[in-house]
This record gives sequence, structure tokens and C-alpha cells, in this order.
Amino acid sequence: MKRTFRFSFFLWLLPFLPACGLQKPYPEAPGTIFIRQQICDLDDFKKSFFRPQNDLKGHGFLAYRFLRDPKDPKTYILAFQCSNLDKGVRFIQSSNFLTACIGSGMGLPLLWAGVEVEGRPYTNLAQMSGGMVVARYEVTDYEAWKKNWDAETKAGATGLYRLPGNPEAVIVTKEAPDITRAEPAAQNAATPGVTRQDLWLGSNLEEGAF
Repeated sequence: MKRTFRFSFFLWLLPFLPACGLQKPYPEAPGTIFIRQQICDLDDFKKSFFRPQNDLKGHGFLAYRFLRDPKDPKTYILAFQCSNLDKGVRFIQSSNFLTACIGSGMGLPLLWAGVEVEGRPYTNLAQMSGGMVVARYEVTDYEAWKKNWDAETKAGATGLYRLPGNPEAVIVTKEAPDITRAEPAAQNAATPGVTRQDLWLGSNLEEGAF
């Protein structure tokens, strides 16, 4: 029984293992972390993760935003703005965050992160309307992609984040007044240099500053 539990926990932990040396550190620059995963009880997660002992502000967390998947009410998108992206990711991948995850019944997490190129301000809003599209692209030539994006698809975007690599990862956020009618306009796989694209949609719940 114990062996089965340990094996299951290892599989659950697997998405976080890159922080333990299997991946180069994230840049030590302002950026945002996006996490998509199932949460049984968002209030339980907030109580555990926002507790004073975690000292989120001391770990460089500046603000947060919570969204819910419009097709699956148990799936959420969590956005965390950080003053130091590497420091923030390492904290998310720490036991403190895992404890909050387990306590609130979280499933397997997916994590995207990028250095802020063009950001948006966060305010204290306990209730929000509309939603947000989060699109992630892998591009072979960032400068060429950025030039095309500036000229053709930048309108309406509220955030742009970049993670150097080969290929590079680019994350774009765009507000959607009605997430149920949000067109996947952010999907521009036809753009030269884009080798992969992924899209998350979320209905706004709340946001706040630490």
C-alpha cells in the first residue's frame, strides 16, 4: 500500500521535477507564472497557499489572478506576477505549494512561465466579469515572430511574456468580454516560425496584489 502511494505521489510530483536540476533556472527578471490544474475547493487552496507562513510577498510574489475553465468548473488557471521569475517558480515547485495542492485536492498541474515584455496592472478585485485567453507559442525566431505580431495580431493583447530557449516560448494574454464566444484568434500557427501552439481559456474570478 505504501509503495503504491509513493509511486502515485512521484507521478503527481513529476511535472515539478525540472526545478530540481533537470532544467536550467528561469531568468531572474520580472515575469508571470501561469498554472492550469484541477482544484476541488478553491477556498481551501487559498486558505492554505495565502497563509502568512508562506510569506508570498517576501518570495517576490506581486499579484495574482484566478480564472475558471468555462468547460470544466473544477479546472482553474492561476496567474502569479513575480518580481523574480526564477525565485517564484522555485517557490511554486516547493513543498509549501505541494502541501496546499494536496490539501485542496489538486490534480496534475501544467505550468507556463515567461519574462514580462509587456505586462498589465493588477488591482484588488474580489469579483470580475469576462475572461482571459492565454496562448503559448513555441517559435524558432522570436524577433521575426514579434515583428509579425506587432504588425498583425497585437491589437487587444494585454500581456506578452518570453522564455528564451530553442525554440523560444512566448505567452500572450488577451481579455475576452465573453469567454464563451472568444474566438481562438490568438492561434497563429500559420505565422512563420511557430512550431507549436497551446491555448487556455478562463472566466475571471478575482485578482489581487500582495
